[in-house]
Amino acid sequence: MESTIIDTAVNGQYNNKNLSNFQRKSLAVNAPKYLCDLHVHTTASDGGYTPEEIVRLAVSLGLEAIAITDHDSAASNIAGVKAGEKFGLRVIPGVELTTVEGCHILGYFIQPVESGLYEYLSSLKRQSWTFMCKILERLRSRGLRVTEQELARRTGEGIPNMSHILDVMYARGDLAEPDFDSPAAVSFFGDPDYIVNFFIEFARTRPFIDAAGAIRLILSAGGVPVWAHPLQWCSDIDREELEKLNEEGLVGLEVITPKHGSRARRLLHETCLEFDLIPTGGTDYHGRFFESIEKSRKPGSCGIEPQLLERLEGRALKLQAG
Repeated sequence: MESTIIDTAVNGQYNNKNLSNFQRKSLAVNAPKYLCDLHVHTTASDGGYTPEEIVRLAVSLGLEAIAITDHDSAASNIAGVKAGEKFGLRVIPGVELTTVEGCHILGYFIQPVESGLYEYLSSLKRQSWTFMCKILERLRSRGLRVTEQELARRTGEGIPNMSHILDVMYARGDLAEPDFDSPAAVSFFGDPDYIVNFFIEFARTRPFIDAAGAIRLILSAGGVPVWAHPLQWCSDIDREELEKLNEEGLVGLEVITPKHGSRARRLLHETCLEFDLIPTGGTDYHGRFFESIEKSRKPGSCGIEPQLLERLEGRALKLQAG
């Protein structure tokens, strides 16, 4: 279904520059529940589509804006913004930083300027490459034929991870399906949780910054920091941690996400009002490799309306003006 949507968009049927808001919704394959999806991944991390492909998909679904928020990489932002300009979709340059505490901090409207953020991302990419080269060598005993050069071509300027190895194996014909949990993939890696477990192993090398530091890095690049899916693993927010992050410059909480039920969303909305934070939302969309987890949800099934995006941008502009 998604490939059909993307192919249709490639042919130029869906181009927001040529459509009114009414026409865009009428032509969309599935009209989105939300017009702005602020949590989307690309091939720069563990997403299944390139920046242009994800933009085409978002346009075909009738969205007005997306934020590219790759894990620990900003490599797709420039290409994503350019694709958005080409197809009439607003693309917010962003990032999703992993932290030592295990929480994720989203950064929106980050600027392509010299800053601590980009120095940190470059260092993290080097550490990830060192780790993934060791993983390649380890997997040789299981018959892995993927070379460092093939992995480098697939990863591009992004941060290498297990989904890139998976995709190269699929492209080589070593796997019949790209799904991370296909029987062939699970059999080859010998572990149904291989993606999570390899990540845990990498995390043990202590490559990540703490949450307060992640907020400072995002601010250094002119971005606005938002705590991603804060109630994914718990029923109540850690108020002590929230107060600490708020003092560091936290701007918002991700509220409308597939990882939150109605109770969590209600609680977080109330928390945003109490702490003067902006509620955000997004699908945390990856596509391709993770269909069984995402259960066919599309960009726009979670998100926010344009008024909240304007409010978020206002905070960014204020921070960038000093």
